[in-house]
Order: sequence, then C-alpha cells, then structure tokens
Amino acid sequence: MVDVRIVNSVLASAQGTYEAVLQMQAQFGKPQAVKNITPKYNIVTVIGFLGDIEGNFVYSFSETTALNIVSKMMGMEYNTLDELALSAIGELGNMTSGSIAMNLEKLGYKIDITPPTVITGKDMMITAEGLIIRLPVSLFETEDLELHIAIRGGK
Repeated sequence: MVDVRIVNSVLASAQGTYEAVLQMQAQFGKPQAVKNITPKYNIVTVIGFLGDIEGNFVYSFSETTALNIVSKMMGMEYNTLDELALSAIGELGNMTSGSIAMNLEKLGYKIDITPPTVITGKDMMITAEGLIIRLPVSLFETEDLELHIAIRGGK
C-alpha cells in the first residue's frame, strides 16, 4: 500500500505548478489504482524518478488541451503541435515532477527525476512495475489531462 501522503503531495505539487505556470486551478478526480498505464490521450510526457522510491510520472493530454497549455505558457495563441510546443509540454511535466520531488523530500522521500520524454501516438500502453495510481485532472474541460504515478520500492 502506498503512503497516502505521497498521493496528497503529488496533488498539491501539480496544483501549485498549474497555478504558477498556467494561472489556473485544476480540479482533481478520485485517485484510483489501475493495473496498466493506458493513456487516455495521444500526447504523453514520461518522467522517471529514482531514490527512496522509484517509478514514473506519466502525464497525458488531448491535442486541444496541449495547445491550450502551450498558448498559456507562451502568452499567445499557439495552434501547431510542433517541436517547440512538445518541448513546452515536456517542460510542464518537468516543472510538475520537480515540485513533486521537492514536496516528497519534505516527507522523507528523496528522489531524483529524469529529463522528460514526450511521446505522441494512438493506442499506447506503457509497461510499469509496482503500484499504479491514475489521477484524472480537469484543466480546460472535464478530465482533459491524466496523471499516472507508478511506484515501486520505497521505505
């Protein structure tokens, strides 16, 4: 069983990042344990973490949500999912994961994160070991972002 403080820390970190970077309040759905990471959307950022606990943060976005995020981050309308846009999506995942890492350290879990990998495509399935928690997030519309946390090992 995962320490509930980890999930609460992830929620607080994500909310803080979205407020700071996007000037938006996110609404989080009920966390649920799942057997596999099957992203709901076709734009995915994967960030690994190592240390006292290990695993992955997997963020998935719809194309519309990704473009809305990029527009907010750039401060102007952005309509193309080009290399710059995908880099911005990766950076949002990096900032969110960095915030999670700092908050987990306050709980006694020291982790280091890997650079983001952004993947696009349909019908993806990501294999991960350990406990997988799915967190639906609503930014621009209902559940337009998904966050999966795969955790293995730990104190």
